[in-house]
Amino acid sequence: MLVESSFHSTWRGGATPPTIHRPNVARFSHSPLHAAISISTTTSTPNHHVITIPPFLDHDDSNTNGRHYPSPLHKIHILPLLTPEETSHLLHLAQTHAAATSSWDRQDTTRHINYNTVDFAVDDSEEMVRYLGDDDNGGIGFHTRMFHALSEAFDVDVEDLSYLDLFCASYQGRGEIEEEGGDDESSIVDSKRDEQTNEVDNDGERKTMDRLEFHRDGSLLSFTLLLNPPNEFQGGGTIFDALRSTNHHHNHDTDHPSSTLLTAEGCIRPPHAGYATLHCGKLLHGGHIVTGGQRIVLVGFVDVDERNIKDGALGNAAREWGRNDVRLFWERRRVDLWKRQSLEQQQCEEEDKDGRTSPRRHPRWVLRNEKFLPSVGRSCLKSGIVIPSPILDRMEARANDERIRQRRLKTEDALLREILLPRELRGDKILEGEWREVEYDENGVPIGIEIVD
Repeated sequence: MLVESSFHSTWRGGATPPTIHRPNVARFSHSPLHAAISISTTTSTPNHHVITIPPFLDHDDSNTNGRHYPSPLHKIHILPLLTPEETSHLLHLAQTHAAATSSWDRQDTTRHINYNTVDFAVDDSEEMVRYLGDDDNGGIGFHTRMFHALSEAFDVDVEDLSYLDLFCASYQGRGEIEEEGGDDESSIVDSKRDEQTNEVDNDGERKTMDRLEFHRDGSLLSFTLLLNPPNEFQGGGTIFDALRSTNHHHNHDTDHPSSTLLTAEGCIRPPHAGYATLHCGKLLHGGHIVTGGQRIVLVGFVDVDERNIKDGALGNAAREWGRNDVRLFWERRRVDLWKRQSLEQQQCEEEDKDGRTSPRRHPRWVLRNEKFLPSVGRSCLKSGIVIPSPILDRMEARANDERIRQRRLKTEDALLREILLPRELRGDKILEGEWREVEYDENGVPIGIEIVD
């Protein structure tokens, strides 16, 4: 596994000159391919931690196609971006706005359609906009500071970065919600709970969340900045599928930052408020469950100019992930059909070639709609035929949770290696509203582009 030094430390947009250091590295084993997760720090910036996601593609895997590992996107950076004073004031502004607008009492269903969160957009708070803004206008220059950190971390020019979204989110433990309901027993008994997302709806008045399920962001880069101290809540953190392991060994040195920074479940928990976690938004990740208290974070989705992106890379990955969805869809159909037939006591036994009967492992699945089957080919399946057990066995095997996860992680690894173009292959940045004069050859192919002043 590799060792990585932290990039230049950024503070108020300034950067210290690069120097060569010997990193302090903690290594964790990772069960899928017996690789290791590395956490590195440097003597000059001991509070800046870099977690490198292990490779999931074999060296001889055709999907690697000679692509370099690790790419900048394989690294997750945890570092302080705000001073304690700045963090405390920003938290106060966020809490004041949330209390005035009840933003943290319900989910926002307008901006994050697929994965609703309990949050408000920073743009909705004039005080937060002013405070996070430029130094010239009385702000702390947060955006300059953050974009410089992202630029150094992922090798993308600051000018190529822009916000897709910037919001302040709240995750609240269930116990806190029920306690706030007072002594009225109905506030607890009558609550409607969604066991998947752990939403709590008390008579339609409060609908908060204590976690966020696994997802991928719409942006290539993302960050989460912790606003309140970790001792104000239990649990929480950002969990990454690629860091989860069933054979995860902790560093036993309790003084080493890795002893609490990364859990066996693959959850990153920054040590202090004001720390930011920077990562690729295409990594499968989620908000780990908050079991008590309230966790408040500033979250940003950061877009990268298309000149840095390899065309078709994300589409290829999405297609592979979609195939996993299809495998899971048909497996759920198989299981649902089997449950219905079992309840109806239909075809609960099957007979083997020797005439012996045993409980049926699969449903009796009769094919319909022959128009969807291939009209010409080697397929022996016709409308009205019962799907043979060996086919259902393979359907079940392909939808195995661990096999699905391995496919997903390999696709994710390949995407991280190729989606960012090398600097020498990135085109010129085209400014908004910029005019360009294009010359064409006799076949209509562009042969020269010149910027028109």
